Amino acid sequence: MKMKIILAALVFSLSSAVMAGGAKEAIDAAKKAQKEASAVGFEWRDMGKTIKKAEAAAKDGKDKKAIKLANMVVMQSKEALK
Repeated sequence: MKMKIILAALVFSLSSAVMAGGAKEAIDAAKKAQKEASAVGFEWRDMGKTIKKAEAAAKDGKDKKAIKLANMVVMQSKEALK
């Protein structure tokens, strides 16, 4: 029960962070999500690669693509934590 409450709080905080800001905030949320999935031993194989792609897209000024990629990592982290 306690784990479900923690997970629900995590999901809410990550989605709020991603929706509230731009590419940098989305990438920061993705990095945080990656660390949390890794901490419980369920980091997906391509999370790190996807974050690097998001950072490159943001650097090139492609914010929508960067946010989309970062959101994918957040979603993967949510699934990993389930």
